[in-house]
Amino acid sequence: MLLGLAVFVGLISLYTKYEYTLVSELRERMEGADSIEGVALGELLFQTRGCSGCHTLGNLGSATFGPDLTLIVLSATESEIRASIVNPNAVIAENCPNGPCVANLMPAFGEFLDEREIEALVTFLLAYRGQSSNDL
Repeated sequence: MLLGLAVFVGLISLYTKYEYTLVSELRERMEGADSIEGVALGELLFQTRGCSGCHTLGNLGSATFGPDLTLIVLSATESEIRASIVNPNAVIAENCPNGPCVANLMPAFGEFLDEREIEALVTFLLAYRGQSSNDL
């Protein structure tokens, strides 16, 4: 069981290094990521860098592995959100779709994203605080 989990995490890591860099950067170039900032860039990154493949935020994503971020961003501080992107093992959420959340599943996006991209994701996630619960 542990060997299977280790292999799975290793494959996710390899996939992440390929999929969320090369393919994502191509899509981002096609969508003009160099010319957008803030919330718009953060939303694009949420969709292209794999966030929406594991998490849900409002009507975006499909929380298949990671926790639903909709309520988390309402209570987390800006620094906690940033830390969770850069070093996801710093704080592990309690509940994921398939039971308790586990460490080492989410890649450390601080290794893949530059400061501008991290700031855009944080800005995008914090933007949900200003929306009513009907919009989420």
